[in-house]
Amino acid sequence: MKLSVRTAVCTALLLLASSLSIYASASPLPIVIKPTSEQVVAIRYQTGHKAKGPWKEVNADHPILSLQAFDSIQDVLFVQQKEPNKGWSRSYEYRYDEQTNSWDVTLPTLKKPLFIDSMELKPYALFPTNSSSTLYSSVIGGAVKFNLSVDEHKPLYGYVEGAYSRGPSKSDWVNVMQAVNISAGFGYRIRLGKSVDLAPEAGYGLVLHILDGDQDLDGTDSLEVFVDQQARLALTFSYTFCEAHAFFIAPLGVMFFEKSRVAALYGVQAGMRFNF
Repeated sequence: MKLSVRTAVCTALLLLASSLSIYASASPLPIVIKPTSEQVVAIRYQTGHKAKGPWKEVNADHPILSLQAFDSIQDVLFVQQKEPNKGWSRSYEYRYDEQTNSWDVTLPTLKKPLFIDSMELKPYALFPTNSSSTLYSSVIGGAVKFNLSVDEHKPLYGYVEGAYSRGPSKSDWVNVMQAVNISAGFGYRIRLGKSVDLAPEAGYGLVLHILDGDQDLDGTDSLEVFVDQQARLALTFSYTFCEAHAFFIAPLGVMFFEKSRVAALYGVQAGMRFNF
């Protein structure tokens, strides 16, 4: 959807330019921009064919943009805004029309009610405690996690995760203990700074244990499988170093619910998040 923006129109963002050359401007071009609401605390922008370069950020109380070498024929002005405890909005794309002496703006497209917000790849290490210390000495694994968001501007999100792990056994008759697990849960994202987030997460699912060893004590190794319920708790610290990628690290706790006992493990996970 496109909207012709002049000084008397403010449906999305209002841009006021004193002058604009048809060709690339050699001197900085100052532009005053008005946020869409009073809740906006910051605005960032960049120019070019695509929004792949570094962003320049200004305070919403003094929203003056300075366009360097802006080519009104080829360049696009990309603008995003941010409200407290929320991420950056999608980009408003501005193109200058020399014939009408006005800006055309392409408004951000709305995401579907349910969508995959990001994907995470993460290795993790776990160590046993209490009753599980008689079974494991340590566990190393890896997981793929998909974060789901009902509303991209709300901090609550859901997730689904699949993981594989293995570790040496403390039992004489089991050589190695493996596990494949799936879980689903929720997290709540809390913004601590410009690029830093904190998110407590809680999930529930199933774990398929795979034991490789001499089950019958007859000198022949075989596989045995059984299923437990599990709960997973994490406290994730994230650092977003560009719009599409973030690094995170989190303390991790896992509990297996068996018939006669609860096995608990604790450790740490870290990895990369790929934002869609």
